[in-house]
Amino acid sequence: MANPSFHGASLWVKGTALAALAALIASLLCGRPLNDWFVDDTRFSGEIRAAAERHGVDPQLVRALIFQETRFRPFRRGRKGEIGLMQVLPEGSAADWARVHKRKVPGTDALFVPEMNLEIGCWYLSRALRRWKEYDHGLELALAQYNAGLRRASRWKPDDLRGEVLDRIDIPSTRSYVRNICSRYRRYLKK
Repeated sequence: MANPSFHGASLWVKGTALAALAALIASLLCGRPLNDWFVDDTRFSGEIRAAAERHGVDPQLVRALIFQETRFRPFRRGRKGEIGLMQVLPEGSAADWARVHKRKVPGTDALFVPEMNLEIGCWYLSRALRRWKEYDHGLELALAQYNAGLRRASRWKPDDLRGEVLDRIDIPSTRSYVRNICSRYRRYLKK
């Protein structure tokens, strides 16, 4: 007689293999990287909603930005010192936030705490969105600012308020960053 626990394990392995194969096929058909299928983009939903609403930002936009930045990994560190879910820079957005709020700049440990990271990231994103709200493609300019800084975003702004932005972004990684977030944001809005 066959060992029932072995049979169950065998079914589990087959099921897992089928799920992986299905994800690979879907990835190829949709053009999305395979590891994106295994991201839990519902993590921190409550915290994201609270911080986004506090700063007048759409929570779905924040989700899309976090997906691009860290794939919802709160302990992620960037190559240039960015920290946490929204990749907050201690000497950049965190220092600006502290100055405006007349507080001490949060330390590295504090910036890894999702609530603090979201507070500063949403505050910073909100400021960028307000700065570019007159432009038809203000979202793209705000995301470019979030990624590459105000000086560069200002250089990429079109002469006409209705002008295109993406083609003006001359840093390929920033252009891809903005395009990816906007695409994911549109998908989130359709759900």
